Amino acid sequence: MNRWQATLISQYERLPGISYYARSRGWPFILSWVHRATGIILVLYLLVHVYTLSSLAEPAVFATKMVFYKNPFFSFLEWAIAIPLVFHAFNGGRLILFEIFIVRNENAMIRWVAALGIVYLLMLGYLMIAGDQQASGVFFWFTTLIVTAITGYVVYTKVSKTGNRALWKLQRVSGALLLPMLSAHMLFMHLNYPAGHDVDVITIRMQNYFTKGIDITIVALIVFHGAYGLCSIIGDYVGSNFIRKLSALVTIVVMVMCGWAGVKLIIAI
Repeated sequence: MNRWQATLISQYERLPGISYYARSRGWPFILSWVHRATGIILVLYLLVHVYTLSSLAEPAVFATKMVFYKNPFFSFLEWAIAIPLVFHAFNGGRLILFEIFIVRNENAMIRWVAALGIVYLLMLGYLMIAGDQQASGVFFWFTTLIVTAITGYVVYTKVSKTGNRALWKLQRVSGALLLPMLSAHMLFMHLNYPAGHDVDVITIRMQNYFTKGIDITIVALIVFHGAYGLCSIIGDYVGSNFIRKLSALVTIVVMVMCGWAGVKLIIAI
């Protein structure tokens, strides 16, 4: 560990509530908690995102919302939501390497998570500020799907040989698929700014069957991955068996309803 990394970590370890766990249980323990917290934040964001996009059924209403959101404060929030997303995605990759590929160099993996996350956030911030770049959607998503297919296949070949439950395996595979797809999705929305903010461009884009297939796949993966993750948190921290099962059932129903609303919206446009 070089000097600047040691200095940064020492500053983090002075934060209230972190110092004790950083010294007694280590940074991997803290990251696991942050991973769960960011997962909850992203599920809440999904609910808000589906609600916002539901107004596409009335283009004038959606256009009004976009005008309202187009100010420095909401632009900053739009960039800030990438922080939990990129952390959850890259840290999920670290967990897959640790659990499935038996990579045990935790310090190196944590540094890579931090470095890749910072690079991604800086690049996204630049694209949002510039706002004048264009990219071929077909080429962008074709490349993304190739990377996604390779990542998912490699992880599947590993988890399929383990003795874990099918849902556990599917959770890891869905995470491996979402890592490139969600990162690419947010990047593309700002690589082609009108594609995520102009009602006419969004409508034309979502009427393409290739785009519909990608969007429905992302929604399905998020619903399963999010529901499984929330149920795992409930299972770990809710003591009563009845409350645990009831909470898990409510979580699954809400996630499925949200996913179904998203799929209906994608099909209807």
